[in-house]
Amino acid sequence: MSETLQHGRVRRPRSRRGFTLIELVVTIAITSVIMLGIGSAMLIAGRALPDADNPAAASVTAGQAIEQMVTELQYAATIIDSDATLIEFTVADRDADNVDETIRYEWSGTPGDPLTRQYNGGALVNLVDDVRQFDLWRDVETSTTEVPQGNESSETLLASYYATADQAGRDVKADRWRGQYFLPSLPADTVSWKVTRVRFYAAAQGAVTGRCQVQLQLPTIGEFPSGTVLEDKTLQESTLSPLYWSLQEFTFSNVSGLSPEHGLCLVLEWVSGTEACQVLIRDEDAPPAAPGFMRSTNQGIAWTRYSDQSLLFWVYGTVTTEGEPLIESTYYLDRVTVTLQAGTDAQSTVQAGVRLLNRPEVTQ
Repeated sequence: MSETLQHGRVRRPRSRRGFTLIELVVTIAITSVIMLGIGSAMLIAGRALPDADNPAAASVTAGQAIEQMVTELQYAATIIDSDATLIEFTVADRDADNVDETIRYEWSGTPGDPLTRQYNGGALVNLVDDVRQFDLWRDVETSTTEVPQGNESSETLLASYYATADQAGRDVKADRWRGQYFLPSLPADTVSWKVTRVRFYAAAQGAVTGRCQVQLQLPTIGEFPSGTVLEDKTLQESTLSPLYWSLQEFTFSNVSGLSPEHGLCLVLEWVSGTEACQVLIRDEDAPPAAPGFMRSTNQGIAWTRYSDQSLLFWVYGTVTTEGEPLIESTYYLDRVTVTLQAGTDAQSTVQAGVRLLNRPEVTQ
């Protein structure tokens, strides 16, 4: 009897049972199937990875190159040079030396040659070794502006007044500055005018030691001298005769770009001597169309105009009238599309486009 009595209880022995042959065979079969599946999966995955000569690998290489290129090109500040197979541009300073960085991408155009990148004029780096196609298509926007053009005349008489009747002399001295306002009669399409020469009659008076300045001044709203001198010349009394009137001529080169709506004031400003000189005028009955002769007794602070008097004078210059406007075109690079084929298989061709944020100016 195999039962054992212990403390009044009967204990049965444990049953010891191992794998049967059938169970062992089934287990081995299942394990074989699993291992076969794992091996097949690894084989398929291994074949899916492209090798260096595979079009997929070439596409990956080309895609990486284009990604780098368009990322940098997006922030281009200026375009230095560009055509179908190269582009050189600058981007903002990256190394805190206050100088923009220069980047150049280029392909020779010869199938099999590499696509290179050059940074700040350094060594060429091959991004893609075997390039069969590299095209840069530029989308350029054009902005046109009309630039007014003028036709400048030859020298002509702009304004003058001369009369043989009622002539008289007026001295120029410390409390007798003299002035004359004039406004040329200009064509309706005048853009601007300038003065080249001024002529008037003068004579010496007294000790012949005086000096005055012959000035062209901008006028006030009331057509009096404003004190703003555009250009002046010196008249020495020692060059004049006290016995007769001589025609004095002064050349001006800086009185230009004048508005056709405004005239000028010819001013004789005393500088030294008891009298600097005297000038010839018509002292009465000057026609209303003649400009008014003026006098200042306080050295140009205030002026008095004589409506029936006029200096005898001649003003020469040129007149610029409207011409055919010049059309100026400015070109801005808005977008670049890049096409790149690495290797001989056309399936490896990759294309990407980028819009340039700064729209740098380019030549057409």
